[in-house]
Amino acid sequence: MPKKLDYRAVWTDARALLAAHKEAIAAIAGFFIFMSAWISAFLVPPLIVENLDDRNQTILEISRYFEANWRVLVPTMLVTTYGSLSLYVLMSGRRLEKVGHALRIAAALFFPYLLASLLVGWATLAGFFMLIIPGLYLSGRFAILPAVIAQDVKGGVNSSVIRTWRVTSNCGWAILFLMLFVAVILRIFSGVADAAIVAICQSIAGEGGVPIVESAVKALFVTLEAVAFIVMLVAVNRQLSAQTARS
Repeated sequence: MPKKLDYRAVWTDARALLAAHKEAIAAIAGFFIFMSAWISAFLVPPLIVENLDDRNQTILEISRYFEANWRVLVPTMLVTTYGSLSLYVLMSGRRLEKVGHALRIAAALFFPYLLASLLVGWATLAGFFMLIIPGLYLSGRFAILPAVIAQDVKGGVNSSVIRTWRVTSNCGWAILFLMLFVAVILRIFSGVADAAIVAICQSIAGEGGVPIVESAVKALFVTLEAVAFIVMLVAVNRQLSAQTARS
C-alpha cells in the first residue's frame, strides 16, 4: 500500500510536540534563532530584488547583497542552523534528561548535517536551474533531512540522504504543498503584524520609526516561522517513518 501524508495527523502530532517541549523550544529558539535574527535584522538591510524575471540580474543582485553583508549573514546562518538542529534533536524521540544534551548532540551532528545539506542543496538548485518543477519536487523530498539526521546519523551522511529519499517516497508533492500552505499563512500574518508595528512606531517616533523594535518584531516572526516548520517537519518524518517501517 503506497504511503500517504495525513495532514490532520501532522497537525495533531505537531501540537502535541509543542505542548510536550514548549519550555525547551522557547529557550533554544529564543537564544539561537531569535537573538541572531534580531541582530541580523538590525545590522543588515533587507534584500530587495527589483526584477525577478531576469534570472542573471537576480543572481547578480543576490551575489552583491551577500558580498556586502556576509560578515553578518554567515555567523547568523550558522548560529540559526545550529539552533534549528538542536530543536530537531530535542523532538527526535531521543531520551534526553536536559536541554544541554540536545545541544551537545546537535554539536556532534552539526558538520555532518552541513555536508548533507550541501549535497541535497546542490541537487535541488540544479533542479531549479534545469526546470522549476524538478527543483520544487526535490525540495519536498529532502525537506525532512534534518529530522532524519537528528534521529540517527550512525550510517553517515550518504545513509541519511538515502533514508530521507526512501521515507518521503510517493509524498514529495504532498510535503511541498504543506510547506507552501504553512509558509503563505505565516507570511500573511507576519506581514500584517509587521506593517501594524511599523505604523505604530512611525506614529510615535516619526518617519524613522524605532528600528530596534521593528527589527525585534521581524526577528520574532522569523523565529515563529522557523519553529513552525521544524515542528511540522518532525511530525511529517514521524508519520512517514512509521509507514516506511510497516511497508
